[in-house]
Amino acid sequence: MSHGATVLVVDDDDDLAGVVCEVLAAEGFTVRRARDGADGLRLLESALPEVVLMDVEMPQLTGPELSYRMLVRDLGMDAVPVVLVSGVADLAEVARRVGTPYHLAKPYDLDELLTLLRRALDERRAPNPPA
Repeated sequence: MSHGATVLVVDDDDDLAGVVCEVLAAEGFTVRRARDGADGLRLLESALPEVVLMDVEMPQLTGPELSYRMLVRDLGMDAVPVVLVSGVADLAEVARRVGTPYHLAKPYDLDELLTLLRRALDERRAPNPPA
């Protein structure tokens, strides 16, 4: 599933996010872009995507902070799958704390990213942080 599915890309790396957005659009996704977590939260409040692809380390709300805000604000945001991408060494642990099974280490292959996004859309597993 991808045609028409809306992906919100939240990443402060303009070059990488630009390439990712172009590839996703070429694959049939509807793409919205935020340059940091605060901008991502504003876009989430205006219209919910089917999936959020977010970097972990960003100014003005990190990926984990944005994911937490999505959970506590609810408004449907808590049901949106989150895909974390990052170059941090402990990405699997960060993903565990966020409660998402979807994570990919930078640098990544774009085909791997597409596979993971499609999996997230098929499974629709929203973050479920451990208690």
